[in-house]
Amino acid sequence: MNTILAIDPGAQGGLALLDAQQTVRAFPMPDGMTAQVDLLREIAAEVGPIEAVMERTGLWMPGDHPNSAAKFARHCGHLEAALYAIGIPTEQVAPGVWMRALGELPRDKPDRKRAIRELMARRYPHLDVTLRTADALGILTWRLVRP
Repeated sequence: MNTILAIDPGAQGGLALLDAQQTVRAFPMPDGMTAQVDLLREIAAEVGPIEAVMERTGLWMPGDHPNSAAKFARHCGHLEAALYAIGIPTEQVAPGVWMRALGELPRDKPDRKRAIRELMARRYPHLDVTLRTADALGILTWRLVRP
C-alpha cells in the first residue's frame, strides 16, 4: 500500500500522513513555499511512493475579498505544482464531500472546526490534534473510508 498524504491547503491548514506501516502523523502547514516544498520532499524521500489527496479549494466565493482569494488560489497552485514536480499523484476532494463522511457537523464554521478537531482527536488519540491539522486528518479519514 502506498503512503497516503492528505492536505488541507490553507495557510492555517496542515498535512496528514498514513505510511505503509499504518502510522498516522500530522503536520501544520509550513510557512512559505520553500518550507512547504522542503517538507513534501522530505516526506517523499522518507516513505517512498505516495498518493496525495488535497482539498479542492482556492476558488473565489461570494463575500471573499478579491485580494485574499487571489493569494489563496496562488498558494493552492504552488502546492499543486510542488506535488507535480516531486512526482506525487494528487486527487482533489470538495470540502462538503469529505466532511459528509464524518457525519453530522455544525453549520457554523468555528463550531464545525472544533467538532472536526474533537472527532479526529478521538479517532487518532496518539496525536496532538489541533485546528491546523484536524481538517487534513478528516481528509485522510475520508480517503480511507470512501467507497
